[in-house]
Amino acid sequence: MKQGKIFFISGPSGVGKGTVITALREKHKNWVFPPSCTTRESRPGEIEGETYFFISKEEFLKRVGRDEFLEHAEVHGGNLYGTLKKPLVTGVEQGKIVIREFDVQGFLQVREKLPKEYYTSIFLKPAEGVEVLGERIRHRAPITDEELVRRMESMKNELKLEHLYDYTVISRQGAIRQMVEDIEHIIVS
Repeated sequence: MKQGKIFFISGPSGVGKGTVITALREKHKNWVFPPSCTTRESRPGEIEGETYFFISKEEFLKRVGRDEFLEHAEVHGGNLYGTLKKPLVTGVEQGKIVIREFDVQGFLQVREKLPKEYYTSIFLKPAEGVEVLGERIRHRAPITDEELVRRMESMKNELKLEHLYDYTVISRQGAIRQMVEDIEHIIVS
């Protein structure tokens, strides 16, 4: 049986990772899009079991104790996020294309734990700079000025790690279709 591949789509907050994943999911019904787990509250439009598995902090910590996560982290004000190992590895072993969104912190953990032959990494880089990303974040959900400053500093640090990825795709405001096409070209090739 042909081995599949995981395509990690990563980049700073506000760069369009979720929007690109949604577009790919709509176009490619045969690809696997396993959600991660989070302890944060759901946002409007997010779907349990599709966008994330929304679980309690207690349940999250139990899963950490059972070593069920490929990666996990506390980010953005104390919320926990983690990616379950089983759906990713099972998809690869079944010969499927698996698409997984990661923040940069999560990708750094995964690249230490998962054999390189299992994945290809794609970094979404903002064409307009971190200020535009800050505005995107502000429009997405309520955020305090202090949290925005923290995220902007995080974005600057994350952009310095672009060289760790296999590919870079430029994220331009209003150019989702082009980003999706660029990512599809990487996956198909």
